[in-house]
This record gives sequence, structure tokens and C-alpha cells, in this order.
Amino acid sequence: MRTLGIPLVLFFILALVGNIALSRSKAAVLAHWSNVPPAPSSVVASSAFLGDRELAFRSNAIALQSFGNSTGQDQALKDYNFDHLGQWFFLEDQLNKKSDYIPFMASYYFGATQNPQQLYPVIEYLRQVGQYPGEDKWRWLGQAVFLARHRLNDYDLALSLADDLAKTYRPGMPAWPLQMKAIIASDMGDKDVAYGMMLEILKSGSGSMHPNEVNFMLDYICNTILSPVQKAQDALCHGQ
Repeated sequence: MRTLGIPLVLFFILALVGNIALSRSKAAVLAHWSNVPPAPSSVVASSAFLGDRELAFRSNAIALQSFGNSTGQDQALKDYNFDHLGQWFFLEDQLNKKSDYIPFMASYYFGATQNPQQLYPVIEYLRQVGQYPGEDKWRWLGQAVFLARHRLNDYDLALSLADDLAKTYRPGMPAWPLQMKAIIASDMGDKDVAYGMMLEILKSGSGSMHPNEVNFMLDYICNTILSPVQKAQDALCHGQ
């Protein structure tokens, strides 16, 4: 059997060294993440799928949830362009107003951003979809109130959203959409306004509320809104 000549062995060694050097030089080169792109119009988005708006909606939804790892890297939510995200939310809303998938993603995924100041486009979107007719759509408006109050600490915005939320109330719904305005007013220090709101809700709607909801309101009035002296003097709080 013939043995490999020295030139051929040297060639293989050089090739191996070159391959290792090339691999190491490329290891640190990562694909560049271009962030969330601006959303197209609904016409353009559906045209890309031959006019099938539902297929466009579903495909865009997958893209929307994958923007941050499209290059094989995980991007922090705080690095996303939330103004562009808002455009995508509203695009998806034009393509499909019934699905709760995008509101859910906006609320519980993008709503968890490490930078709460980015949340205004999310809240604007949830404010719109939360006022649509349909079973339980109002819950997205309730989520907008939560984000404004507890993540942004923007009481004025939260109170405005709570006002919209109260207008969605229909008999048979839980009472907290009506209660939210009073709770936020109380948090803002306007105890008299909060008391008046709660009292009016009890007078006008207690007949259609679950007893647990009525008990919650009485407890909130007597133990959060009123001072101990006021509680002792208020007939509502006797027995609390």
C-alpha cells in the first residue's frame, strides 16, 4: 500500500487549519435584527395572500409573535419598536375583529415589556377592541385599565379607560366594570367621588349583582374609602 506523500499530508493539514480558522472567524458573526417593521395596509396584506383575509390574519399573527427571534436570537421586549407593533395590532384588527388571539398577545405578552412607557400603543389598541359588541370583549378594556393603572401609574388615563369600561356594562356581566371608576378615584385620593360612585352602583344595580359582588362593594366602601370614624357613622357599614 502506498503511503501519502509529504506534500499531500501538508495540504490536508493546511486545509484543516484553514477550516478551523474560518469557522472561528464566522462564529461571532450573527444575523442582524432589524426590529419590528412598519405594518402594511390591509389591502396589501390580504393581496399577498390572493385576497384571503383570514389567511393573511393567521400568517401575520405567527409573524407577530416571532419578530423577536427571527434571527435565532431572543430579543428583550424593551428593545421592540412598540409604535410599529401598534400598527400590526390594528392591521390584524382590520383583517379579523372576532378573534381574541391578538388582544391576548398584546395584553399578556407584549404587555409584559420591561419598559412600561412603551405600553401606550398596546393600551390604545385594547381600548378599541374592548368596546366592540360581543361576548366578553369588554375584558380587553379591563386589561387596558390594569396596564394604565398598575404598569404606567397613569391615573388620568386609567380613569378615562374605566369610564369607557363602565359604558360596556350590561345586565348579567360582573359588577367590576362599573366599580373600576370608583376604585381608581379612591386610589387618586378622591374618596367622596369614589363613595358616591359605589353608592349609586349599589342603589341602581344591586338587584342584578351576585351577592359576592355586593359584599365586595360594601367591604371596599367601609374598609378602604371611609375612615374608621366615617365607617362607624355610616349605616351601610353596620355589621362590617
